[in-house]
This record gives sequence, C-alpha cells and structure tokens, in this order.
Amino acid sequence: MSRVKTFPITRLVSTNPAGEQGNSLGLKDSLERANSLELTESPEREQSSVGRFVIDDTIASEEPLEIWLKHPLKQRGNASLLLTTMRSPGDDIALVIGWLHTSGLLANSADIQSVTHTGSERIKGNEANQILVTLHPQSDFDITSAQSQSGRHIEYVNSGCGVCGQRSIDVLLDKIPQRDTPNNASLFSNEVLSLADALRQQQTAFAATGGSHGAGLFVLTEHANLNAPQTGANKLIDVHEDIGRHNALDKLIGANLPMLLVGNAPKKPKEYGVVISSRISFDLVQKAAMANIGMILAMGAPSSLAIELAKECDICLVGFISQKRINVYTCDHRIV
Repeated sequence: MSRVKTFPITRLVSTNPAGEQGNSLGLKDSLERANSLELTESPEREQSSVGRFVIDDTIASEEPLEIWLKHPLKQRGNASLLLTTMRSPGDDIALVIGWLHTSGLLANSADIQSVTHTGSERIKGNEANQILVTLHPQSDFDITSAQSQSGRHIEYVNSGCGVCGQRSIDVLLDKIPQRDTPNNASLFSNEVLSLADALRQQQTAFAATGGSHGAGLFVLTEHANLNAPQTGANKLIDVHEDIGRHNALDKLIGANLPMLLVGNAPKKPKEYGVVISSRISFDLVQKAAMANIGMILAMGAPSSLAIELAKECDICLVGFISQKRINVYTCDHRIV
C-alpha cells in the first residue's frame, strides 16, 4: 500500500513583482521552473495579482487499520475487533507490536503467538488494512473480562491523538517500568544537531508531502572524556514515518522492541534515545518510558505534562532543535 497519493489541486500564488505591495508568497518563478506550468489568465488578474496553477500534488496517505485479537482456546477461537486506528499504511505489524507494548495492553511478548495481515473485505476489500494478533494458547489474557488489560477507555484511536481521558492516563502511568539504574549517558550539542539533521534527511515521505512525522532511534553511551564526542552518535539505527506522530514512534519501537528491552544484558543495558520531528506530548514521553528510552530530542515544543513525566521517568527532554538554539527541559547535565 502506498504511503503517499497524488491528487489534482489548484494552487493560488502571488504574481506581483518582488517588492510590490501584496506579494506575500513570492513563489511564481520557482513554481514555473519546477512545474513548467503557465498561469491561467483571469480578467481580474491585474487587480488581484493572483495566479492559478492546476497541478498534481503528493499527499501523505491516511487509512484505517483494524486490529483484531484472537485466543485459540477462548471464544471458540473466533477473533474480536480490538480497535480501529488511523495511520499511514506501511510497517503495520511494527505499529501494532509497538502499540500493544507501549499501551501496556500486552506487556509480556510471550503472550503473542503471531501478528499477521489478514482481512475479509471489511475495509475497501484490502486485507492490508487488517491486522490479526493471535495470542499464545497459554496466555491468560481475556479481552471480554471487565478487568482485562484492554481497558474500557480503549475504543477508538485516531492518528492525531494517542491518549484521551483521565482513566487512560492513570492506567498508563501505573504500567511504566522502574529503572534499576539512572540514565547517565550524554550528548554534545553538536551531536543533537547532527541527529536532527539525520532524521530530516531520512524522512522520505515528509520530503514528498510535508505531511508526515518521523521518529529515529540512536544508542547512547557514557562519555569517558567530555572533550571527545561519542563515536557514531550522529547515526540513526532506524527511522519510521507516519501521519500520526505517536504512530511513527510506535512503529519505531515495535520494529526494535527486543533490542530495546533486552539491551546487552547481563552487562549494563544500553541506553537509547529517539529524535522526533514533532512537538512532545505526554503520550510520546509515556511510550518512550515503556520502551527503555532515556532521551527524547524533538523539533517542536513540549507540553507541561510531558516535561513533568520526563522528570519523573529520568528522561532527558530536548525541544525546539534548530541551528540557533536547543531547549533542554529536563536532565540538562546530559547535554554538554
């Protein structure tokens, strides 16, 4: 399934010579060069100084995904619809695995026997819009129980909001694991900039559409010498994109979950960080905490609750990354 789609659109641009009053866009020349298009003349053009272009525009895809859950020994082995979420098609299995973990719904990966694409033409006849999670026969998870971890607050999730409702927040906070050791690894400010640049360069869907969020994973190591940056700190292990910022992070976590949870045990576990293209909301910090992620670098602003949760979880939170400034909201000693 395509992550981008093409639609015919009409684009209005200012056609005033540069510097004249009313020239707010200044895109005429660049658009003509890029698209080799001619302006559509209008009797009122001289008065309005607006040109109309008919072009094909590339748009980020958004489609529904049904997540079904089946226990081989319960409900006669029939699958039940768990929820419907909106997302950009692609990496659907990673998205579901990541969401199941970060939501705390199925914290024990041993409960899952398989996660597969399936379907019965319920949505546009496209089976790629359905995911079936089959539980292990020995799993005691019961979706029909009132005390089920599914939680009565989980009914519908969309691509713009990961958490809604006070009950959702309380349930999620109770499931955040406690670290045995504090997060100590640090980054130099130039490494923060390098990681942000690396994410931008690997956001292919955003480059094509301007409408997709990205999340990238990197490894943190303690600096033995604060005068020497860590090797490879500006390299991303993996990058995922989605129209929803929390979906992009769930895809990243789901694709790398065994590594994130196991680390290099029995030695001291590795510390991981993520760089994201969006603002930082509570749900992103909560997801990071569930996946053993100790640093969040973001292009946008954090919310107050995101900062408070990051402090509680010992997560270094950095926002508003640009060439001119970096805002460090928590654990400021870890950005040097």
